[in-house]
Amino acid sequence: MKKRIAKLALVLAGIIACTAMVAACSNTKEEGGSAATGTSAPAPNEKPSLSISIYDRGNVPQEMGTIDNNRWTKWLNENGPVNGKYVPIPRGESVQKLNLLFASGDAPDVVFEFDTGFRNQMYQQKMIMPVDELIEESSTDYKQLLEKYPEIKKAAVKPDGKMYEFGRVSPLVGFQSLFIRKDWLDKLGLQVPQTAEELFEVAKAFTEQDPDGNGVKDTFGIALSGETGGTINTMFRNVTWVVDNGKLVRGWEQENAANAFKKRLYDAGLVDKDFLADKNGQKAQQDWNNGKIGIFVGRTIDLVNFNQYYEQLKTNVPGAEVQAIKLPKSEFGQFAIGVNNPVQMTTIINARTKDPKAAMAYIDFMASRTAGEILRFGEEGVDSVKGTNGCLQPMNAEEFNKHVSWNIDFQLLLSRIEVGACTDIQSQLDPSKPLEQDFLRLIKENNEANLSADVEFAPITHGEHMPTLPEDLNIINTNVSKIADIYSKAIVSGSSYTIEQAYKDAQALWNSSGGDKLEAFYADWYSNNSENAFMAKDMWKFVKN
Repeated sequence: MKKRIAKLALVLAGIIACTAMVAACSNTKEEGGSAATGTSAPAPNEKPSLSISIYDRGNVPQEMGTIDNNRWTKWLNENGPVNGKYVPIPRGESVQKLNLLFASGDAPDVVFEFDTGFRNQMYQQKMIMPVDELIEESSTDYKQLLEKYPEIKKAAVKPDGKMYEFGRVSPLVGFQSLFIRKDWLDKLGLQVPQTAEELFEVAKAFTEQDPDGNGVKDTFGIALSGETGGTINTMFRNVTWVVDNGKLVRGWEQENAANAFKKRLYDAGLVDKDFLADKNGQKAQQDWNNGKIGIFVGRTIDLVNFNQYYEQLKTNVPGAEVQAIKLPKSEFGQFAIGVNNPVQMTTIINARTKDPKAAMAYIDFMASRTAGEILRFGEEGVDSVKGTNGCLQPMNAEEFNKHVSWNIDFQLLLSRIEVGACTDIQSQLDPSKPLEQDFLRLIKENNEANLSADVEFAPITHGEHMPTLPEDLNIINTNVSKIADIYSKAIVSGSSYTIEQAYKDAQALWNSSGGDKLEAFYADWYSNNSENAFMAKDMWKFVKN
């Protein structure tokens, strides 16, 4: 009898347990799932999944894994708001790859891409999501950034008046630097050139008066390839589109003046006669580092520039003294050599994403100071240690390069202006080392030269904020780009082909190719957008005080 009662009790307990389980399952379906489909809501602590593009530069150390599965993807998934599936995009073919993914419907939920033309194309094809309401309703960190820097919205708004892009903010600093050999100036009794004409005379002396004292005529006054040639264009405001009487027009006068100056340098023998073959400026840089060029454009914005443009020169020519100078004046004004884009748009959300709030949460996290600092400096006590300046410094440079330095493409929403001075190159140089101390001086000189009150930014805005041409005008623009070849021919052809003849031929090509349609497009854009678009005047608001 007792055995029967015990058995019955067990059966009743089982029935009650099953009933409770059924009720629980029923409640779950009603509250978070669908009884018809059998799906259920994720557990309360389960993170949403999100696909995210990441540039693949082929620079991940083998022991670190792959660009889509490594220490930093794991850190982001462990500490961030989503489980990210990272989609590798070859850096050199990013636009082609992303176009294929969007066309097939397989594009990631969140896409990082520098190319302004591509992002505008995605907007025109309605492939990306407007984000105004998403930011207003769901954002935290990025919303605060927008409120603090309304210029971001100027850069993100498309022709329909809505924002479609996310970006990052950096202090405005000197990007390019006009270097001159100060020891050569001193030896020859010359002053820093203040005008284009004085620049020519200094380049002439550097070529003809044996400034390195080796008794051989083997120096060039100035480079004409690479970024130095581009800076001569800047000196004459040869930036294609200029404002004249309130209208945006093609700057033919400026183009003629810049190329006439280059031809004068070439005809006088003050530059490398083979400069046109030096497509990427590497030969000119080699000549600078070997002490054979007196005036050269380098950079002072990144730690690698210290080695590229200064340390190698001082190794080869220990007595070399370098000064960063202001770009001399021309008849068109005085201009900044080159500065960075302080408001750079980098990120879009796929219009097909199923969870926009998750995408916004990820963007907020990547724009946060917490994520930005650890991605840039690594973990304190593991990768970095605080230096005497209060900034995190690599504990071991070789190990830091292996574990941290390559992750730059996870930082495309890092606003350096918010993280502070510890992201600047100055914080990474050691003033106790004479060469690094001297490069700190060059950085200061260059920022003063580029950002002084009496210089302008030669273009109407940074190139990344210019409007994207429709396809038909893009074809015209490609055709008229051959005008550069016409002027190059004039520079190296002596009296047989003059700048005046090149100008006539350039205008003929412009007219026959439909250049008037380009001019109409840009004039109309400027007339309707110059008050609201992100222009040069907006850039100067980000000068670091």
